[in-house]
Amino acid sequence: MKIGDIVTNAIWVDGNESKEMRAQYEKDVTNSIDILCQDKGFIRGEVTFIEKRPDAEDVEFPVPDHIQGDCVRLLVAEAKIVEKKIEVKIGSFVHNLDKKDLQTLRKMTRKAHAKKFGTLIGNRQCDEIIEEIGPDAAVAALRTLH
Repeated sequence: MKIGDIVTNAIWVDGNESKEMRAQYEKDVTNSIDILCQDKGFIRGEVTFIEKRPDAEDVEFPVPDHIQGDCVRLLVAEAKIVEKKIEVKIGSFVHNLDKKDLQTLRKMTRKAHAKKFGTLIGNRQCDEIIEEIGPDAAVAALRTLH
């Protein structure tokens, strides 16, 4: 799955559904698309619905035996993958920071460390120090800049 792909899900309907039942079917196939996108770490765009006849060339699945009638259709839901979800590591303050704020905190941490110890440190060491001092101190430091 990648940005730009079309995700689909479908359900067979007999054409005699009430408006409420049709709305529930649409909700069910939309929820299935949402679950797939969430599991794969993507965000979908608007969901559109198309009805296809069972004999349509692109319908690959037979109508189940329990779905019968003259108005049987395959209700197909489609949505375009529009973006990748930002991965958030639970419990890690550094990994939940905005990129700009993380860069600012790293710069401040490097400067303070160099002043105190006379040595330069890399991103990993900065992140460990930021994680150690915690969110309250980091937020307070960022507020002094804004």
